[in-house]
Amino acid sequence: MTEAQRTSGLRGLGSQSFRLVLTIVVIEFVSGFTQGFYEPLIPKFGSLLAVDASGLTLFNTIPTAVAALFVPILTRLGDIKGYRKVLRVVISTVLLATILILVGVLTRSWALVLVGRLLNGPIAVWLPLHIALVHAKTEGKRATTAVSAIVATLTVGTVAGTASAGFIYGAFGSLVPCAAIIPALIFIAVVLVFFVMPEFVSGADTHIDGKGFVLLGLIMFVAIIGFVTIVEGGVESVLGVAALLVAAGIAVYWYRYERRTEHPAIDVRVLFSRQLGPLYLGAICYGAVFYGFLSPLATFLDANPAQMGYGYGFEPSAISIAQTAILVMTVLAALSLPLIISRLGAKKGLILGFALGTLGFLQWAILATSIAKLAFFIVLVGVGTGIISAAIPVIIPLRAPRGTHGIATGLFNSAQTLGGALGSGLFLSLLKVGATPEGAITAIGYETVWFTCAAFLFIGLVLVVVLLSRDTHLPPKS
Repeated sequence: MTEAQRTSGLRGLGSQSFRLVLTIVVIEFVSGFTQGFYEPLIPKFGSLLAVDASGLTLFNTIPTAVAALFVPILTRLGDIKGYRKVLRVVISTVLLATILILVGVLTRSWALVLVGRLLNGPIAVWLPLHIALVHAKTEGKRATTAVSAIVATLTVGTVAGTASAGFIYGAFGSLVPCAAIIPALIFIAVVLVFFVMPEFVSGADTHIDGKGFVLLGLIMFVAIIGFVTIVEGGVESVLGVAALLVAAGIAVYWYRYERRTEHPAIDVRVLFSRQLGPLYLGAICYGAVFYGFLSPLATFLDANPAQMGYGYGFEPSAISIAQTAILVMTVLAALSLPLIISRLGAKKGLILGFALGTLGFLQWAILATSIAKLAFFIVLVGVGTGIISAAIPVIIPLRAPRGTHGIATGLFNSAQTLGGALGSGLFLSLLKVGATPEGAITAIGYETVWFTCAAFLFIGLVLVVVLLSRDTHLPPKS
């Protein structure tokens, strides 16, 4: 092969990679927009369909449980059958889901909306399949840059969806146009997956351990039910605690079964190895914080300091700006990840993320109330969690055995989900620490939450420092 031919081939590969990543970026923006768009509208679903606050918890509980059950097996099927093939089925299912939600709004049927939300659960598998496809088609610094952009775009889409939902509803004064927007966006993703996205089949072992996947899904489902029950009933909820104990018991049985079966759903030796185990545990710690602290943060910023002795007394618009600023810092940090890893290495870069997040929550809990304190919090927590959210899905495929990129990254999503359920339940209970006899939340409750967030991130830091094997710099650019 001549030098000209070699250069031409590399350019062709670069062009194909660019088209692939651009396609995935558009789809992930749609995914993020969809996931963020519904959240501010949940109370409107309740008003229109006559569903109380308790019933509305099913709007998010159902897709979360479905994701916990199906993300591992769908990502494994991607490794075996091809990532695009699975994405075609999953994205078509999500399109049907959003159409059913629209029909449910039109007919005022809560049952149809819930069926739509059930079918919407597999949207969580888009990201791990996309990351696996990127690693299959690209390598080196190009792959890391692509994954960072994909994770950042998902966050940007979530911000855009959350920020625009209220304005769109306000413009039309009806849920119908809002519910109609999402199927139109998902249709764009369907077209891209069917007609633009390339295929890749890893050649992984075609045996599927059905029992192992069922047990794994059952563990996640029961654990999430336990966490959600604790959210509603507090730490004294007997049913919630019992569910978590049952999940732990199933997990022990699953672990022993996977160790002795010839073709396990998950190679637990790899899952709990020093190459990957600390990353999944770190993902649980990260998920507990990132998906659990935003709600207490909103109520803290809303609290009137003159009346409560804590808080900022912000209007909703100011709260929205503060939370959006955190997400913007998260996006910027994710986009900067290739530079961070090229300078520090993957392990040290991840340590930096956990360290910044820990410091952010510590100063938030200790220092006096001020705008400067809030600014430091936004920067430290935003950058720290941004590095973590992008670094872990970059590192996992680099360390995962050949033919397991999909399932390895899918388990990262599942770990985040479990962590998010844990954080939501735990923080709601911790806010009650130091409450007045009348049940009013005091500064002690919020300080407990902030210190707990710092503790979660510090645990993640220790796990990476002590348990994660060798540091890894990026391979040379291909």
